[in-house]
Amino acid sequence: MSSLNLPAQVSETSRSIPKVQQFYWSVRRELWEHRSIYLAPLAVAAITLIGIFIHVFSLPALLAKAKPQLLFASYSAVAVVLMLTSVIVGSFYCLDALYGERRDRTILFWKSLPVSDTITVLAKASIPFVVLPIFTFALIAVVQLVTLALSTIIIAASGMSVANYWSQLPFVQMPKGVIYFLFAIAVWYAPMYGWFLLVSAWAQRAVFVCAVAPALALLAIEQTVLGSTLFTDVMKERFAGVFSSAFSRSKESVVPDPTKFFANHQLWIGLAIAIVLIYIVIKLRRRRDPL
Repeated sequence: MSSLNLPAQVSETSRSIPKVQQFYWSVRRELWEHRSIYLAPLAVAAITLIGIFIHVFSLPALLAKAKPQLLFASYSAVAVVLMLTSVIVGSFYCLDALYGERRDRTILFWKSLPVSDTITVLAKASIPFVVLPIFTFALIAVVQLVTLALSTIIIAASGMSVANYWSQLPFVQMPKGVIYFLFAIAVWYAPMYGWFLLVSAWAQRAVFVCAVAPALALLAIEQTVLGSTLFTDVMKERFAGVFSSAFSRSKESVVPDPTKFFANHQLWIGLAIAIVLIYIVIKLRRRRDPL
């Protein structure tokens, strides 16, 4: 008799737990199950620090003749490497986020909990859209601070002016630029993340092949049969155009340009596609069975 009342009990329990708390613990679940979310960026950060440690000893010799832009380049390189890592980690996470729970049949357990498919999918989507950007920013800040500390020690030990070195580093612009670019990357690649989540919820096997094969097929058909480059140009802009869309080049440097970025119609088209894809993912999870 109690088993017949189980759905009603689960529904009542679900209503008694605040949605915010359900979402929070769903995100925590993703971090527990997918440790590569933070382990992979940490590994890249460690390797980057080793390279910086080797390079920093040559800094005094370069400081006398280097331009401020060149001094800033090492800090920018750290940010770019870790941002690229976050995109790669986010992509592979999305490919496994829903497929993995069907493959190991844990979807049966998670669906028995008083958490809706909507909250579950939104928690998974928050990893590449929110969690990874925040974690990446913190990691970039730590690596850049360590770089600054090492550089300062080496320059001071060589008898050169630390104040002169510090005066050439844009301490205010660096974190602002990193935050802005991380946000731009998250929203620009939103349709890609949405597509990978959809494939993860739908595919029976070979998730990566299912994700990339349609795009490769369309590219081949367009170029060999139709003789067009429209889809090719769209794909190039989507994968490689985030920097040119989010920044503008001034006389001396490249600066963030939010006005240009938010005026780009491709940004809003991509976000609309991502919303539709995530909605479909929610519907698919309600109907998908274990593999």
